[in-house]
Amino acid sequence: METAADTSRRVAASGAAALEPPRTERRGPAPALVEAALGSALAAHRGGTLEVWLRRHRGLQRWASPLLRPVVGAMGDAGGEGSAAASAAVLLRWLITELRPDRQDAGAEIDRQAWLDRTSWRPMLAVWCHFGFGAVPDFRDRYRRRADESSADNLCGLWSVGPSTFYRYLDKGRQALAQRIVPAQHEGSASLALRALATQEAYRRLKLVDETASVEWHRQQAGGAAERRDPRTALWHLLLAGDAAEFIRTLRRACIELAPEVETDLLVDRLAAQPLPTRHRFDLCLAQAALWRTRDADVRERECLEQGLRIASAAADALLLGIGYGALGKFYEARDIDRALACYEDSADLLRQVTAPSASAPSPEAVDESIRTLARLAWLHVQRNDPRARTLLDKAQQLRAQPDVPLETMALLEQVWGEYWRRAGDLKLALQHKHRALNLYERLADQPMLLSTYNNLSLLYGEAKDFARAADYAGQVLAMAERMPVDPYIVTGTHLNLGANLFWQGRYGEAIEQYRLGLRKSELAGMRVHIGRAHYNLAEAYYKRFQIDADADDERQGDQHAAAAHKVWASENDSAARDATLNLKNEILGARDGVVYDRLLPEEFAAHFTDLANVQRERSVLALPAAPEVHVRAHLAIAKAYLAISAKEREAALALIHKHGLGESFASEFDDLRSTFDRELTREQQVAALWQKAAGELLQEERRIAVLEHLFRDGSIQKSVYARLCGLGLATASKHLVTLAERGLLTQTGKGPSTRYTLPA
Repeated sequence: METAADTSRRVAASGAAALEPPRTERRGPAPALVEAALGSALAAHRGGTLEVWLRRHRGLQRWASPLLRPVVGAMGDAGGEGSAAASAAVLLRWLITELRPDRQDAGAEIDRQAWLDRTSWRPMLAVWCHFGFGAVPDFRDRYRRRADESSADNLCGLWSVGPSTFYRYLDKGRQALAQRIVPAQHEGSASLALRALATQEAYRRLKLVDETASVEWHRQQAGGAAERRDPRTALWHLLLAGDAAEFIRTLRRACIELAPEVETDLLVDRLAAQPLPTRHRFDLCLAQAALWRTRDADVRERECLEQGLRIASAAADALLLGIGYGALGKFYEARDIDRALACYEDSADLLRQVTAPSASAPSPEAVDESIRTLARLAWLHVQRNDPRARTLLDKAQQLRAQPDVPLETMALLEQVWGEYWRRAGDLKLALQHKHRALNLYERLADQPMLLSTYNNLSLLYGEAKDFARAADYAGQVLAMAERMPVDPYIVTGTHLNLGANLFWQGRYGEAIEQYRLGLRKSELAGMRVHIGRAHYNLAEAYYKRFQIDADADDERQGDQHAAAAHKVWASENDSAARDATLNLKNEILGARDGVVYDRLLPEEFAAHFTDLANVQRERSVLALPAAPEVHVRAHLAIAKAYLAISAKEREAALALIHKHGLGESFASEFDDLRSTFDRELTREQQVAALWQKAAGELLQEERRIAVLEHLFRDGSIQKSVYARLCGLGLATASKHLVTLAERGLLTQTGKGPSTRYTLPA
């Protein structure tokens, strides 16, 4: 059976504009029953007893609700006491007009030839007139009807047919209606057409002819629909009210409920076709990206985000560019952490420009977005156990003190604080922050973030050994994912967290099943970071099971998953995770149950993990007695590591200078850095650099190196030795030595045969 998420993925891959509905095993009434029920409903409409009929046929009413819902929603409070009957009448009227051979809307005029001569129109016209949806026009030149003549007799006379022929037309029309109602349930265009027809009926009932009054009415209906958790209807009324900003907000907040609905894309397309201001076009792109993310269509999601960035770039708007790069960073969080970090850093830099003290008073939105970007950047650092996250969180916390910070932003900050304290090992404080976030998201009715918080709480309670609550929170996420599309990032994380909880209980087989589900879903969504975590967790679980059962296949499976995880971390440039994976097999065979591995690293380790890990290893060598050569190599390896760190920091500074066009602004700082480096060179390096500069034209490099090596080794040099090393005569060697002494490179001591030259002190 195909799920809604599978359907979304299949349609997105094929490039279809709208989603097909999910297939289910449940079937509606048989066609004969549908035809009979429709016939009795039409008869009830003709007799004015449709309300009574609806009460007697609640089963069919529930089955037809996919078509009744948009009608009821569009009519709103205009239906009055008989709203159910009014909605059913609109549905029946629309179904009949669907039989029009010209495929025009219900309000389109039917010409004379269609009434009189075109037999293809007769089934539709027979149903339309016989059941009281419209009257037969008077064509006196063709047929003169009686004053009390029924519509059936009128049409028989107009078409020159007998009653039996007319009723065959009527039966044919009813059969066509029954065949049309089933596919119409799955067509977004059908829902929109029904809403349009229902809106016209509402205008007629309320006598809304003034545009201002109709706009206000639509706003009220949108508010009511939002309270009833009917976002499709809210979008319809907001579209007709011309409230693009609220339309977009609703689309983003209710993307989970709207993602499987076939009508959503058509409503969005209608808004996009309108002449929107730059800000609304940008926000609509980000809202569409959220919709495609819920449908697990990453290509379409990225296209929407990149389109939003193009709009912001064309407008040269730093605020919009900052928001756009932040959204793109969120897209890459589970796919490419380095790229996500780059996007968030660009976002933070752009938002800093619009919130800097030198800028005009920053808008509340700019402050809000700055907090969100800092929080997301901190989240990525936390995911890498990088303690620099604390600095970012403290800065975000300072900005949070400003007034008018939205609840969504406060909730996001609480989320990240919770994860930070979990990694810092303070589970009590972590749970406090997570539950604050949960309370805020419940107040906002933000379904995606509620599920994300459930997922995080599942892991937290697992670490706290409260496995029942951990399983409960994970179960709520997975139950929701069975009913409707849920962000694959959340679903995948839930499977991995559920697997971790089972692992901590020693239920390794069940943990492996959950890890495999997480791996499969992350591979389908192309989330490389989750793929790496799933492989690592699987390797860990297989090694633990091998430790108990000694099954060679478990060891082989562990090796395969460890190799796959290492490959991911190598491509993601995650040194800490790569080293942890390399050491996993050796370490896991010891007693490690209950140990939590994802904890914050020392700050410099997070920034330069590989180099400082090498330093730590060499320090261990120096701590033990060993041959002098071993200690020399250890000291040199440490020096090399620190030089590499220095070079990386210098290159990072240069990259920022080039990126922001700072030119010579930091020339003095680089001179100081160079002077510091020169001061720290060894005496041999300083002398060699001085000789290269002052004696370069006198001595070739090979001769200069030979002379200096002799001086460093013996402390002095004589004329005969200098002549031999440089391949010169004694007279020339004497002149060279005198010249070098005049240049301050050597100092002469002694006279005659005892004359020697030494390096200056």
